[in-house]
Amino acid sequence: MFRLSSLTKNINHRRSTTTLLHQGARRSYHDDGVYGYRVAKEFKLPDYTAEELSNRMKYGSLLRMVQAYRTHGHEGAHLDPLNIMKRKEVLALKPERYGLGENASESYNLAGILHVNDAMQEKNLGNEADFKTILDHLQAVYCGKIAYEFMHLPSASERRWWYHAVESWEKPQLDVEQKKRIHEILSKSEVFDQFLGKKFPNLKRYGLEGAESMMVALDRLFELSAKNGIQDIVIGMPHRGRLNLLCDLLQYPYAALFHKMKGHSELPEGTFGSGDVISHLVNNPDLTYGGKKVHVSLLANPSHLEAINPVAMGKARAKQTGLLASSEETCNLGDRVMCVQIHGDAAFAGQGIVMEGLGMSNLAHYSSGGSVHIVVNNQLGYTTPAQNARSSAYCSDIGKMINVPVVHVNGDFPEDVARALDMVFEYRNKFRKDIILDLMCYRRWGHNELDEPAFTQPIMYNNIRHRTSVPKLYEKKLIDEKTLSSTEEAQQVRESQVKQLEQGLQDAESFVPDAEHFHLDKNWKGFRHITSASESETPDTGYDETALTEIGQRSVTPPDNVKVHSRLQKYHIDQRTKKLKQGHGLDWATAEALAFGSLIQEGYDVRISGQDVGRGTFSQRHAMFVCQDTERAVIPLNHMQADQKNFLEVANSPLSEFAVLGFEYGMSIESPKRLVLWEAQFGDFFNGAQITIDTFLSSGEEKWLRQSGLVMLLPHGQDGAGPEHSSSRVERFLQMSNDAFDVTKMQDRPPNWHIVNCTTPAQYFHVLRRQMLRSYRKPLIVISPKSLLKSPLAVSSLADMAPGTCFQPVLKDASIKNDAQVEKVVFLSGKFYYDLVKERQARGLNDKVALIRIEELSPFPKDALAKEIQKYEGAHEFVWCQEEPQNAGAYAFMAPRLAQLLPENKAIQYVGREPLSAPAVGISSVFKKQAQELLQESMGIN
Repeated sequence: MFRLSSLTKNINHRRSTTTLLHQGARRSYHDDGVYGYRVAKEFKLPDYTAEELSNRMKYGSLLRMVQAYRTHGHEGAHLDPLNIMKRKEVLALKPERYGLGENASESYNLAGILHVNDAMQEKNLGNEADFKTILDHLQAVYCGKIAYEFMHLPSASERRWWYHAVESWEKPQLDVEQKKRIHEILSKSEVFDQFLGKKFPNLKRYGLEGAESMMVALDRLFELSAKNGIQDIVIGMPHRGRLNLLCDLLQYPYAALFHKMKGHSELPEGTFGSGDVISHLVNNPDLTYGGKKVHVSLLANPSHLEAINPVAMGKARAKQTGLLASSEETCNLGDRVMCVQIHGDAAFAGQGIVMEGLGMSNLAHYSSGGSVHIVVNNQLGYTTPAQNARSSAYCSDIGKMINVPVVHVNGDFPEDVARALDMVFEYRNKFRKDIILDLMCYRRWGHNELDEPAFTQPIMYNNIRHRTSVPKLYEKKLIDEKTLSSTEEAQQVRESQVKQLEQGLQDAESFVPDAEHFHLDKNWKGFRHITSASESETPDTGYDETALTEIGQRSVTPPDNVKVHSRLQKYHIDQRTKKLKQGHGLDWATAEALAFGSLIQEGYDVRISGQDVGRGTFSQRHAMFVCQDTERAVIPLNHMQADQKNFLEVANSPLSEFAVLGFEYGMSIESPKRLVLWEAQFGDFFNGAQITIDTFLSSGEEKWLRQSGLVMLLPHGQDGAGPEHSSSRVERFLQMSNDAFDVTKMQDRPPNWHIVNCTTPAQYFHVLRRQMLRSYRKPLIVISPKSLLKSPLAVSSLADMAPGTCFQPVLKDASIKNDAQVEKVVFLSGKFYYDLVKERQARGLNDKVALIRIEELSPFPKDALAKEIQKYEGAHEFVWCQEEPQNAGAYAFMAPRLAQLLPENKAIQYVGREPLSAPAVGISSVFKKQAQELLQESMGIN
């Protein structure tokens, strides 16, 4: 098949050249805006008759024009309600560019050119039509109030789907009830914002005025989801329009909202928590459409734009994996659960986490069956116009990174918004991929209602202030077409909404928050929120030794048809098998495998995610084996039993921290029966995910009563490798801990999380199992080792993990034979302990220097430490020793608290490196000198 080379309206003069372009010719863009093809090879035409040649040229030109509309139609569409988008003339859509249009009545057979259906007969657009009818149809479907970008999709089948969906579309005729539903939604949204503006004039509410059509889109999405068998919708969204959605569609009580607006807590009385602002409130109702239900979860979000979206992806994924495991029917990702991500235009283009989230949306361990992205496009950031907010034509262009189709729609036309959403839903439901709805609208007020936008956008806001609102425009349309009988009928809808709001305001005076509102998922029934540290549990986390031996052996037993690497066989499989038979000398990775396997046997799922976690950054884990012949990957712990019901998921992640950690947090809040771990490649890699740690992990329960048992593994340790990768910045996590500074008040508050720095594999084993065996969930930060992973000193026995054992927040110095002889007590945390033991032994100070390992830094282990300190009545020196610089590590956190436990007139001395702006020095000779000085000072006795 060949493409014709005629490109201009002088086509008739060029037909004599008899030159055709090969299909593989290189595409070029000419200065006059005409797309064409450079000649790759000349071919002599067959001996066509003049009529045959003319006919071939005619249809070739028509097909090229149709393709131009498919590619460039969006550039000529009427998308902007404010008419401020700067649009150039779309030369590619001009018929004369293709030698067409001179005879408007010329007839064409449309087979293979346009995708039309029988419904188009009324437009004389069936199997054959004249050129004017064809052109009018192309203008209507590609350059109207809805526009499409799909030609970048690499899949021919997806492009064909779009051809048919768009070109065979006859503008739907909504029935009276559907139109009245749209009118009701728009009117209620407008009345809601106006009511809040009147009753709470000094409140930042981030209303939806100017973008009310978002409510139409979401209502239609909920309806289609319910009718198509989707059981759960998980929504991540920012502040704009959140209250409108919350109250008008998601059934949040007006009384509860006004109770909060009046300055009261949204949390039940007696609950430990700080609460949050009104633009972060949530509700999770069951909505009914046509007798079918869909559960909608609006997630609590922080004021960090787009940070909630990977959390929504993770929660949606977790919901689906639970349904897939329990369903007796054949079920695929996306069949029962949908993730909906709502964005602002400036944030969608500007926040890097959007790219990270899109990048993992189709990956095996992160896909949720396609997200629906709705961009509420205000054409303005805070005060930043589009031309300063991005370098692309559309804010949605970031989606093309992974070939996401985009539907643009003018928000001033609610019926078109509903139609656009129909197509968005149909695509996502068919292909299970992400899709973007770009809802072009505006915001009637500033960034918030107390802001003056005309300071920076005077022309835009002069336009907006003279505009009729979207609800009023649609109301007038319905009155003009007699769908609404009169203005009075329309007014009744508004008056009814005002009455409900007034009643809610009145009921707010006696409103009492309900604890049931915060039991957001049935999975969490039976789990409790602890309200003080004294309620903390330390369960027996030991496990039968025989069972542990079997688990350990299974963890290194690949299937017979999987050929493992020879080095793995010798140094990993054979060594683990040997140590298990001996019952001692078990290393870190073995303890981890035993924790995972025992939890799986007890009915828990385990998921570990991060970069290269299958092998482990330090080649220590090998939770999966890769066949050396086929590269087939197997996870031995998933084959412990023939009827196994719970499993280990090893998710080697993309090179992302922010989105991936958010995703794992979303997984963790969905189910307390899944141990979710995220491992940083090195401890300082968490820096890229700091927003997730600050706003979700450290404070999510206190703000929203939302528990998470997420585990972060952060490899840490000064080892001479330079500034980077030496520190997990433990000081930052300790700073975010809610431990009281006065240790006498330690039991007044429950911990917001646990921070541990284990020095033995058994301790690591117990702390992982503790995560699941308690009746509540807390995040766990593990300052995990590097050098200890394979150290012969840092090993444990099966007896250390047997029934009757558990995690110890403080490890006593078992080598001290006579407590009364101890002159110096050294408190420390982490792997430096083993260096100090060696130095103490070399100096012959075994009975004079006690080394107290603090394994759990937060919550501060006051009682266990006080007990140890009391043992050494003769000690006259108390030291905090650490490898990190003085302004890093745990010193600033531990010193003032330890000081309160010491005997009178005793103080904590610091032994460690001097303050440093970097985590470590980068000069090996300096590092070694510092390390030696630390050892000497630690063991020196005054």
